[in-house]
Amino acid sequence: MSIKEKFLTSRAERMAYGGFFVGQNIIFIFVLQYLTMFYTDIVGLAPAAVGTLFLVARVWDAVNDPILGAIVDRSNFKSGKFKPWINAVIVLMPIATIAVFWNVGGGSTSNLVYAYITYILWGMIYTISDVPIFAIATVMTDNIDERVSLISIGRFAAGIAALIAAALGAPIIEALGWTTATIVLMVIAFAVMLPVRFLVRERIVYERKETVNLKSMIQAISSNKYLMIFYLAFIIMGSLNTSSVAGIYFATYNLGSLELFMIISFIGMSPMLVIPVILPALVRKFGKKNIYMTAVILGIVTCVAQYFIGYENFALFLVLSAIKGIGLMIPGTMMGLFSADCVEYGAYVTGRRNEGITFSVQTFSVKLGTAFAGFFGTVLLGYYGYVPNVQQSERALDGLWKMMTIYPAVGLIIAVIIVGLFYKLKESDVRRMIEEMKVKNA
Repeated sequence: MSIKEKFLTSRAERMAYGGFFVGQNIIFIFVLQYLTMFYTDIVGLAPAAVGTLFLVARVWDAVNDPILGAIVDRSNFKSGKFKPWINAVIVLMPIATIAVFWNVGGGSTSNLVYAYITYILWGMIYTISDVPIFAIATVMTDNIDERVSLISIGRFAAGIAALIAAALGAPIIEALGWTTATIVLMVIAFAVMLPVRFLVRERIVYERKETVNLKSMIQAISSNKYLMIFYLAFIIMGSLNTSSVAGIYFATYNLGSLELFMIISFIGMSPMLVIPVILPALVRKFGKKNIYMTAVILGIVTCVAQYFIGYENFALFLVLSAIKGIGLMIPGTMMGLFSADCVEYGAYVTGRRNEGITFSVQTFSVKLGTAFAGFFGTVLLGYYGYVPNVQQSERALDGLWKMMTIYPAVGLIIAVIIVGLFYKLKESDVRRMIEEMKVKNA
């Protein structure tokens, strides 16, 4: 295959596509890492109230995410199927994030009501950003290798975003305060997302034979067994990744410095700069499932080793954190690849290309996993006796350490069992399905 055949998209287009992921993930990582502490230590919400908020928001997502995905599937604007949604959220998502991190300074009830409204609204806008940006890769090209390259570019960009959020988050908060720091980061996110509005093109048009309704939504998900298998494992793994909640507390109280959270986050997320670059070649050589299984097993081993070794040797702790990051991040990096395969499998089985619904399951799974992690994490904070802004008890410190290591290991173990036993879709199967559908449509 020649370079021209492999890359139908231009270099500028691929850079703009990656740029959107940089901005989007600056926002996502900042919310993921800092929102819980903002709610508990700045706004003054009780950990149990924060956990309940995350849980309620995700129950709402269970209702609205597939609906939003179906709306995307039914859309047919003159400027494209997915681009108009992407263009809108370039503006809406930064604004919604600033609103989430705005301390209105009211009473406990009014603060909680404001948190519910802004966080739920943020989640809906994030869905509208996430579904089209992944789905648009399926209409930018119908070449499966180029799709892998595009999505890998997006994941590499997400890694850059994670490092930006890790490097800038804590120092900017310390220097400027929470609200101003959020505004600065949102301006950066907006600036790097904006080029996608002008450069990314939709090339492939698929004929849609049926309208999307509730019945077809349920059928699209329930008939796609590999979609359900992969994201069941992903949700469980994400739900028990309590290190995403505990990290900022661990740095502040176990290590004694909020600014050390910057170092921990930066090191833990550093594999994201390498993984997307080498992932396409690894997938072509070993297959998605083999890469996934190897990475998750590595994550399990490292989590357990880290727990028993401890964190007194900070340098060794950072090395193990980097290795653990491979196991925790590769499944997330590969989401779009598995989802794209599931789009083709669903189209092959049902005759309908439900890109919006399929990628809304991906978005919903990410948000559900992080919300359950937030819920379990805040419940565990209360269980282990965490008290904001004071020296923590030994029990609380030990609980934070378990949240950093043991609970994520359990989630990884369950995920590797589910995918290992039940996910059977291979790259060769997907290529065969695409070719058979082309012949059938012709």
